[in-house]
Amino acid sequence: MWCLLPDIPTSYLNFTTLNKMASPAKTDKKSTEIRCEEKSRGGMSYEVILAEPSADKPDPPTPVSPKSMTAEEIAQKLQLAEERRKSMEASRLATVGERMSRLEEASRKREETNAAFVSATQAALEDKLDATSSNREAYLNGLRAKITDHLNNVDNVRKQLDAQTNDLRQTIEDKLRSAEVNRTENMGKMLEKLKEHEEYAQKVRLGHEDAIRKLEDRIQSKLVLASANRDTELMKKLETLREHSSKISEAQELVNKKMETMRLQREQEVAAKDERLRKISEKKVFQRQESVKSNSEKLEQALENRNKEEEELKKQTNEKMRQKLQSAEQNRMELMAEKNKKKEENDRRAELVRANKERLMAEVKNDTASSG
Repeated sequence: MWCLLPDIPTSYLNFTTLNKMASPAKTDKKSTEIRCEEKSRGGMSYEVILAEPSADKPDPPTPVSPKSMTAEEIAQKLQLAEERRKSMEASRLATVGERMSRLEEASRKREETNAAFVSATQAALEDKLDATSSNREAYLNGLRAKITDHLNNVDNVRKQLDAQTNDLRQTIEDKLRSAEVNRTENMGKMLEKLKEHEEYAQKVRLGHEDAIRKLEDRIQSKLVLASANRDTELMKKLETLREHSSKISEAQELVNKKMETMRLQREQEVAAKDERLRKISEKKVFQRQESVKSNSEKLEQALENRNKEEEELKKQTNEKMRQKLQSAEQNRMELMAEKNKKKEENDRRAELVRANKERLMAEVKNDTASSG
C-alpha cells in the first residue's frame, strides 16, 4: 500500500544506525527494527536497529513441487486480484481525495491567514504612517510656534535695547546740558572771583600808593623841618646833615625797590592765577570732551554688539531649523524604506506559498498518474 509523506527537508532527517555485535553462542535472530520519533515541526528522526549477526548458515530452501492449478482457480485468483486492485485503487483515490481536500483547506486557510496578515500589516503601516505624519505636523507646528515665540522675544529684546539706548542717549544729553550749565556757572563764578581779586589788587595797589604818598609827605615835612633847622645848625650839623641826606636817598631807593618788587610780585601772582584758571578751564573742557567721546564709543560698541548678537541668534535659529527639518526628512525616508522592505518580504512569502502549492499539486498529479 502506498503511503504519501509530506515534503520533508533533508536537514530535518537524522538517521542513526546501530550495529550490535552478539556472541557466536547466541542463536536467536532479530528482525530489522525501525523506530520513528518526531523531533521538530515537519521533521522526523529515524533510528534503524539491525538484527544481530548469526554464525549459522540459513537452511537451503526446500524445492516446492509445482502445483497444478485449474482454469477455475486461475480465474478465481485473477478475479480476487482484480478486486484487490480495485479496492486498492478506490482506497488510494479516497486517500488522495482526502489529502487533496486537506491540502486545499490548508491552502485556503494559509491564503486567508496571509491575506489577513497582509491587510493587518498594511493597516498597521497606514496607521503608523498617519500617526507619524500627524506627529510630524504637530512637531513642525510646535517648532514653528517656538520659532515665532523666539522671534517675538528677539523683537522684544531689540525694542528693550532700543529703549535703553534712547534712555542712555537722553541721559548723556542731559548730562552734557547739565555739564554745560555747570561750566557756564563755574566760568561766571571764576570771572566774579577774578573781578573780586582784581578789585582787591586795585585796593591793595591804592593802599600802597597812599602809604607811599603819606611816606613822601612825611619825608617832605621832615625835609622842610630839616631845612628850617639847617640854617640854625648849618655849621654845627653839616656832617650830620650830609649823613642824613645820604640816608634819605638810600631810604628813597629802598622804597622804590620795594614798590617795584611788590608790583612785580603782584603781576606775577595775577599772571599765575590767570594761567591756573586757564589750565583748569582747558582741563575741564578736555575732560568733558573725553567723557562725551567715551560715551559715544560705548554707545557705538553697544549697538555693534547688539547687531552681532542678533545676527548670531538668527544664524543659530536657521541652523537648528534646518537640522530638524533634515532629521524629519531622514526619519520619513527610513519609514518608507522599512515599509517597502516589509512589503517585499510579504510578496516573497506569498510567492513561496504559491510555489509550494504548485509543487504539491504537481506531486499529487504525478502520484495519481503513476498509480493509474
